[in-house]
Amino acid sequence: MHDFTNAKLSRENLMEVAARTYFTIDGVWFLAVEKKFGFETAFELNQAVWKQAGPILGKRLLKNIDKKGKHPLQILMELLFTDPLMHVHKPQVMELTEHKVVFRCTECSIQVARIRDGRGVYNGIPGCSMLFNAYARAVDKRIVTTCNSCAANPDNPEYWCEWVSEIPE
Repeated sequence: MHDFTNAKLSRENLMEVAARTYFTIDGVWFLAVEKKFGFETAFELNQAVWKQAGPILGKRLLKNIDKKGKHPLQILMELLFTDPLMHVHKPQVMELTEHKVVFRCTECSIQVARIRDGRGVYNGIPGCSMLFNAYARAVDKRIVTTCNSCAANPDNPEYWCEWVSEIPE
């Protein structure tokens, strides 16, 4: 009998393949809806999808994270760094305290593809806010995540977006 399960993918390669697969499906779906019904409808439906998907993904990821003795914001960052969707965005933690974490996405394949295709910068704040806040609520309902900047400098980005997650004092 043949064993077809012995492909040797590193964790890094598996994360890359999973992330690119998610984004390909999401992007092709978005473009098909946009072509048939227009950008506004595609955007609205995309928001509806991520509003439902965010909490599901957050709960699934959280089940695989060791939470013992860890601060909620540390757990939130572990959740983000575990998510294949975030893998291609190359997140970086800029600041982490008891009450606040600041993180950036240093790459954004969605924005790069839109600019490359002459479609302009996409307002990622609504969708990303839904996803990041769903993840935050999965960890601790007190955490609130807001955007500091999005597509700050698309011509020469040091980073594409910056987010703050806080637990009120």
